[in-house]
Amino acid sequence: MTNQFKGLDRKDPEGTTVAGQCPQCAHQATLLCTLHRELQGTRESNGKPRVARYLMILSCHWCQAESVFLRLATIETIQLASQRYAATISTKNLDQVWPKKIPRELAPEAPETVREVFSEGALAEAAGAFRLAGIGYRATVEQIVKERGASGRDLYQRITALKDLGVPQDIVDAFHEARVVGNDAAHDALAYSAEEIADIAELIDEAVLVLYIQPAQRTRMAAQRAARHTAAKKATPKGGA
Repeated sequence: MTNQFKGLDRKDPEGTTVAGQCPQCAHQATLLCTLHRELQGTRESNGKPRVARYLMILSCHWCQAESVFLRLATIETIQLASQRYAATISTKNLDQVWPKKIPRELAPEAPETVREVFSEGALAEAAGAFRLAGIGYRATVEQIVKERGASGRDLYQRITALKDLGVPQDIVDAFHEARVVGNDAAHDALAYSAEEIADIAELIDEAVLVLYIQPAQRTRMAAQRAARHTAAKKATPKGGA
């Protein structure tokens, strides 16, 4: 089940409007489904509910650009009033075909090793290998925890110890989420959805903002103020205020 585009499920969406983030312009927008065609030979009818694959095109109302998806969906027939029947289509997985997904990157303020490990997880996410992505993002958290100098018997204890090092509780909680997802993928082969893995990546990105980017920005601004102060002092004539 995917919640990437609201209004996509329940019926054939061709000709209808859905809401979500446009892959082309990255805006939260409404998009018109201009094509939703079942790919012949992909329907699996040996089980219930039936499963099929669809080629889908969404046109963004904001940027007017089109995006192409391969949709794996379940098809169920429900009975309506007056003995009528209708088919409901529910998304199981949605692969973005065009534009090509660009793997995520962390900001350059993050330590190099952290960025490298995150990039490997991001490559797996972009390729749809969500188990590997979960493992990669867990490894990213482990690198951050190591870089911050947290101690403990295992990763759970080291993440929890970040609180005593001044790391906000919401970041500690986010790191525990990434730890659980990575453990589930590595030990139980549990596959989380694309949205769930994306959420973990975004939590890490937000943590990097707080732990690395904002402190670096404050340091640069302090240096700029100090330089401005020094320059002003040098320009002030002797005897001035």
